This record gives sequence, C-alpha cells and structure tokens, in this order.
Amino acid sequence: MEQLLLLGLKIHSMKTQRSVSIQFTKTRHIICKAHINGVAAQLLIDTGASSSCVHSKLQEHFKLRSKGDAFDAAGAGHEKMKAVLTRKSKLQLGRHEVGKQAFVLLDLTHVNATLETQGVATIEGIIGADFLKKNKVVIDYAKKRLLFY
Repeated sequence: MEQLLLLGLKIHSMKTQRSVSIQFTKTRHIICKAHINGVAAQLLIDTGASSSCVHSKLQEHFKLRSKGDAFDAAGAGHEKMKAVLTRKSKLQLGRHEVGKQAFVLLDLTHVNATLETQGVATIEGIIGADFLKKNKVVIDYAKKRLLFY
C-alpha cells in the first residue's frame, strides 16, 4: 500500500499496480520512452494537454489508422490546426503494456522547434490528460516514476 499525500494531507491509500520510469529534460519537461504499435517513441507527458497526440507526419511510421474527418484543434498559445483522430492503438510505456489508446494526429513541428532551440531532443507525441485520468496515473517527481493505480 502506498499513501498519496497532497499538500501534506493524506488523501487515501491505494495499491500501486505498476510504475514506469520517466526522465526530466534540462527544460524540466517530462519524457517517457514508449512503443506505439510496437514502434519505439519518445513521448512528452503533459498534464495540460487535454488529448494525447502523435506528430501527424509519423502516422504511417506508427501504423496509425485515421478515424473520421479532420477537425480544428487549438493548443495553448498556438492558432487552430487541422487534426485527425486515430483508431485505438497498442501503447506500451517503458516495459509495461498499458492497453489501447486513441491519439489525435497533430502537427508537432512547432513543439519540436521549441525543444530544439532549448537543446532538448525532439518528441514523437504527447501523453495528455485523457490518458492520465483514464489510467489513474500519478506523477512521482521525487522517484521519477509514473504510478498507475
């Protein structure tokens, strides 16, 4: 059993099912090694992103199948962009199979350009709040782990 603490208050005890190693970039972004449909990926963990997404230029690389028509998507500080939802795909974080996950295909060129200017490796996608909430994930900053409950 592990106790979760929030601002020094015990909120409840839960058993951790599994955990995944994360890394912090020099810009303090959280990165996780992953596999999408068996293909290696480096994903940014972003609690402020409502949806998990993959760079649209990598759709074939990750064998992602579109679901539906393109729609307008907006991100923090960026104009609306065209996006496409994918069918659910096999996702593995670290060594752990975490099930199926749909992604939004989105042009992440601007994200990677910003990371490159900071001397940080580029990413293939983002794990957003949709995944984190559905899988009851807690970020343990001290232990550098994603904890699944």
